Amino acid sequence: MTRARPRHVFLSCGEASGDRYGARVVESLRRRDPHLRISALGGSALKAAGVEIIRSSDDVAVMGLGEVARALPALWAARRAVERHLTHEGVDLFLPIDFPGFNGPLAGTAHRAGVPVFWLVAPQLWAWGGWRAGSLRRNIDLLGTILPFEPDYFRARGFEVAALGHPLMDDYAGRFPFESSTAAREERLGQRGGPLTIGLLPGSRRQELDALLPILKVTSQTIIGHLGGRDVRFVLSLAPGVDRDWLGARFQFGAEVTAEPLPTLLPRLDLALVCSGTASLEAALAGVPHEIVYRTGALTAFAARRLLKVRHIGLANLVMDRRLVREHVQDEAAPLPLARDLLTWLARPADRATFHDDVRQLRKVCGAPGAWDRAALAAIGLMESRQRAAERR
Repeated sequence: MTRARPRHVFLSCGEASGDRYGARVVESLRRRDPHLRISALGGSALKAAGVEIIRSSDDVAVMGLGEVARALPALWAARRAVERHLTHEGVDLFLPIDFPGFNGPLAGTAHRAGVPVFWLVAPQLWAWGGWRAGSLRRNIDLLGTILPFEPDYFRARGFEVAALGHPLMDDYAGRFPFESSTAAREERLGQRGGPLTIGLLPGSRRQELDALLPILKVTSQTIIGHLGGRDVRFVLSLAPGVDRDWLGARFQFGAEVTAEPLPTLLPRLDLALVCSGTASLEAALAGVPHEIVYRTGALTAFAARRLLKVRHIGLANLVMDRRLVREHVQDEAAPLPLARDLLTWLARPADRATFHDDVRQLRKVCGAPGAWDRAALAAIGLMESRQRAAERR
């Protein structure tokens, strides 16, 4: 049977990592169906992939209780625009990418409209909010998981699961020269008087940047003081969607500011200070010794301390269920302990050797490359099964 129109896939993501993941899904989908219409609530990566952007993800890229309250008008406007799109634009498949606070209600809208929902990057119900499992399960046809412990967790709660493997393995396995880059980094770290390159990866959310940039600036100054004249170069990573001028005005320190992708940036770093999130897992997979740092608003932190059910916030630590790297959260994210602990990596080669052994194990646990190829196959299979069911009726 020949279709009267191309199939229409709609993606929704709310932050830089989801935008990047979405672009990779689009690439895999179009290899399998070049005629797909693909629209999205998304950012620069999806736009560069040629996707029809109906609303910018910058409008919804907030987290935390106080931050969400302040952004409610923009969030409601974006939600209404997406709901109209889902119900009036002939969408054949809804692909929400994580971001459950915003995407959860949209999954309900799609479900009621008869649009199948393939949720990519499962929400972290295992960390907090497990009570949401029932409502999400009713509105999701297929749930994509990327962390190794997630398939069992979600299947036990009644979800139909597609175990994708972690998408970062496309960047950090096979093509990524881990052993050679690790050897080069160790050689640089062993040169006591040689130049040292330290990465600062503060994330992409405005409220995280507001909280972390002053801490990272003072920490950098403290590191320079501790190293007593050694040539230290700081590289500040500009995440997609973050304005360079805005960032520069808040971090006047003389660091190199770069928008290069992390798989390109990380191999040239010797050490790093990394905001909790996807970037922390990337730093681990790349074998960069680092400290995880996270600060948010006081109200959000108060709620999180009572809701979180996990012992770690760093993704590598979560995956391995033990501490590969130290975590500095809220008041512990202070310049002096951050500088001291980061420089501990420099002083202790045995700690770095243990870390690299842990990273090799982490890479094995995260699975084989090809997550988005598996996601594209599952997405097309879901649309085809729905079409066959409609033809039988």
